[in-house]
Amino acid sequence: MAKSYDNPTPEPSGPKKAAPKPVSTGSSPLAQAQRRAQTMASRKPTDPAQFFREAWVELKKTTWPNREVLTKSTTVVLALVLAVAIWVGGLDVILTQVSTPLFTTTHK
Repeated sequence: MAKSYDNPTPEPSGPKKAAPKPVSTGSSPLAQAQRRAQTMASRKPTDPAQFFREAWVELKKTTWPNREVLTKSTTVVLALVLAVAIWVGGLDVILTQVSTPLFTTTHK
């Protein structure tokens, strides 16, 4: 049974062509980021004091998590690290038990 669609024209077969690159209007976030990257790439290295001033300005723009979010995130990370450590440790014990008889020789 065929499905009916709003557009009855079939899709052309064969390789699909890549979508054309959008023309930069200068107002999109991507265009702004590209301009910033180009400007930064063409700049000369700055002295350390200038670097730290710029870093401080960027840090002030950062949204930092509150204590509740930080505690929950830290708990999740620590729990996952513990779970993976137990899993890897278990695999190590199992593989050691399986492989030890294969690689030890007994002299009779």
